[in-house]
Amino acid sequence: MARVRKVGVGVGVAGVVVVAVVGVLAAGRMGGGGSSSLTVTVAGRSVDVADGTTLGEAVVQFGLHPRAGDLLDVNGKVLRAGVVPGRLLVDGRPAPAGLTLRDGDRVAAVDGKDRREPLVRRVVSVPGGLPADPQYTVSRTPGEQVIVSGALSHELVSAQFHPSGAARVERSVALTFDDGPSPQYTPRILATLTRLHARATFFVIGYLAAAFPKLVRRELRLGMTVGNHSYNHPEVPPFDELPPPLLRDEISLGASILSRLGARPRLFRPPGGSTSPALVRAAAALGQRIVLWSVDPADWSPGRSASAIAKRVLSAIRPGSIVILHDGGGNRSATLAALPAIIRGIRRRHLHLVTLGPEPATTQDAAAGP
Repeated sequence: MARVRKVGVGVGVAGVVVVAVVGVLAAGRMGGGGSSSLTVTVAGRSVDVADGTTLGEAVVQFGLHPRAGDLLDVNGKVLRAGVVPGRLLVDGRPAPAGLTLRDGDRVAAVDGKDRREPLVRRVVSVPGGLPADPQYTVSRTPGEQVIVSGALSHELVSAQFHPSGAARVERSVALTFDDGPSPQYTPRILATLTRLHARATFFVIGYLAAAFPKLVRRELRLGMTVGNHSYNHPEVPPFDELPPPLLRDEISLGASILSRLGARPRLFRPPGGSTSPALVRAAAALGQRIVLWSVDPADWSPGRSASAIAKRVLSAIRPGSIVILHDGGGNRSATLAALPAIIRGIRRRHLHLVTLGPEPATTQDAAAGP
C-alpha cells in the first residue's frame, strides 16, 4: 500500500500564501521499480512533481511571489516603494531555497510589511528662550528644545520645550489686529502705522484673505507679520469645541491661503480666544503656535469711542503686553482714530513696539515718529 503525501496551497492570514506538504509516495518508491513523485494541490488543482522538490522549485512552480513592502515616512507617505522584501517560511521559520520539502512541511510566502522610517532625536539649547504656547505676553523662557523628526524625510514628529529658568519679559508691546483684511479699514490702519513708523501683527481670516489678496500682500510688503485667524472664523460652538476634523481644516485652510499669498503662517489666533490643550496640540501638529493677548480694550464693542479705547489700552499695558485690536468685522473707525494716541502713549512709557513671530521678537520701532 502506498503512503499518501499531499502538498496543499491556500491563502491563510492576510498577505500569507500557505503550501502544506502532506505528501504522496507513489507505489514505485515502496516496491521497487517506479519513480516516486509528490502530488500537490494548488488552488484546488492537483499537480504531480518529482519527489525531492526543493523550496525554490516549489516557489517557481506554484508562483509564490511575496509582495515587497514600502518604506514610509512619519506621516505614512511612501518614501521608497518595494524595499522591504517578503519572506518564504517552512514550518514558520525562514528556509533556504535549496531545502528539500518533507512530509508535513508547511510553506508560507509572507508579504513584506510596510515599515516607517527611523526617528532622529535632537536636543537644541535655546539660551535666548522661546515664547509660551499659547502665548499671552512678549516674553521668552530659556531651556532646551527636544525635536524628534524622520531620519530620511526630516518631517517633524514632535517638539517639546523643557525650561531651564524663569521667563524673561521684554520691554516691548505688540499691537495685533484681528478679523481683516477689510477693504474699508485695513488700508487706513496700515497708512497710520506706516506714518508713525510702527509695525504690528495681523491675524487674518482665510476667506477674506482670498477675497482681498492685495491687502495681505501689502501688509507683508510693509513689514507686518501676518498670522492665521482660521478660514471661516466659526464662533458657535467655541472654536476649541469644534469636531477635531473641522478644527484642523479651519487651521490648515487658513494657513494654505496665506502661504499662497507669500506669508509663512506660524502663528494662530483662535476665534474668540478659545483654546485648550487639545487645540494647542492640533495647531502644533500643523506647525503653528497659538497667540492670545493680555490687553483687550473691547474696541469691537458698539459705541466704544476712540478716547475710551486709547485710555483702556494705555492704562493696562505693561512690559510684554500683547494688545488685541480689530481692523475688520464691523465699524472700526474708533480703532483707527485711537491708534495714534495708543502708539505715542506706548513710546512715552519707553516701551518698544514689536511684531510677533516664531523667532525672537525684533524691535521694529524706527526713530520715534511724530
